[in-house]
Amino acid sequence: MFQFRHWPEGFEFPACSDCNQGTDDHDLLISVFARMNPFAQTGDEDGKLHGLMKLANMQYPGLFQKMLPSASEARRHNREFGITPAAGQTHQETGVVRVPHELHDAVCVLGTKLAKGVFYRETGQVFPDQGCLLMNWFTNADLVRNGKYVVFDLLKDVAGDAPPTIRTGKYLGDQFEYKLSLAPERNVFILQARFGGAFGFAIFGRAVVGLLESSIIRLREQSAKSGPFAVLQSPTLG
Repeated sequence: MFQFRHWPEGFEFPACSDCNQGTDDHDLLISVFARMNPFAQTGDEDGKLHGLMKLANMQYPGLFQKMLPSASEARRHNREFGITPAAGQTHQETGVVRVPHELHDAVCVLGTKLAKGVFYRETGQVFPDQGCLLMNWFTNADLVRNGKYVVFDLLKDVAGDAPPTIRTGKYLGDQFEYKLSLAPERNVFILQARFGGAFGFAIFGRAVVGLLESSIIRLREQSAKSGPFAVLQSPTLG
């Protein structure tokens, strides 16, 4: 995921074999996804992107075809986002892409692992099995449509720490940065994370059963929908 293999210091955590070695395919998708930046050609400075995409296509045959919208979808999206194809380009080649379930699953795995890792880093405690983790994630389509990540804007006044991500003195915030808001009792938190110019998420965590689950149940009843949160972990929510 990190170019030139310069990942942030202080992000190595104890883990079981399933977490440490059982998510390689998801990690591969994230490595490709995190490098996708429509605003600056900075995702392949180490020349690894093409090889990563070939590996992803081997592990997930047909994935990139799934990501392409139909011609009519591409035209509609490009009108919405104000995107005009260059000479010789089609709308499908220049517009937004679909997010297949494989990519959604990979982001959920990343979010779960990162939230538990950061929780351990900040509290010295393993996030419990009875705890609840909910995630809202979004792509750079938010930036094109709104000029900002709406969720980050809604949470901007929530106090928290945003330590720099560094490797041997090199700042890595252009690839990954995060902010953690941790309650004084240290069992409720909000983790906001951004990965380059590609995507971001906000994860709401509570180390005991109760408050988060009841809030989601109310939302589901009011909207008759399962969103807008992906349930990363909960002993009671499906």
